[in-house]
Amino acid sequence: MGKNYYQILGLSRTANDEEIKKAYKRMALKYHPDKNDHPQAAEHFQEIVAAFEILSNKEKREIYDNYGEEGLKYGSEQTSYSQASSDMMPFMVAVGGTVLFAFAAFKTFQFFTKKKDAELEDDSSSD
Repeated sequence: MGKNYYQILGLSRTANDEEIKKAYKRMALKYHPDKNDHPQAAEHFQEIVAAFEILSNKEKREIYDNYGEEGLKYGSEQTSYSQASSDMMPFMVAVGGTVLFAFAAFKTFQFFTKKKDAELEDDSSSD
């Protein structure tokens, strides 16, 4: 699972822009390598900068909220099943054509069987 940028900055998912800026400043001052002698301070500071970069950008934040860190790697072009991708079009055309043919055959069958039934009823009622 990817990093939780909200947790890195100590925020909730409903944080607004102002809260994100304040949390970034607070964490950056605490973990900046010039201010903190801890060996992992620089690494943690880089995570804080990355979290702020994602959460302060509306588009990146939306992608992160919807798809997580993996979504950011692939950009906004996520696999959406509501729109067909170009590699799915031949398959969809073939399936669609088959379905259309089956529907037309069924309707034709219904047409001819109803006509015969109606003729039989007319013949039996005239006796």
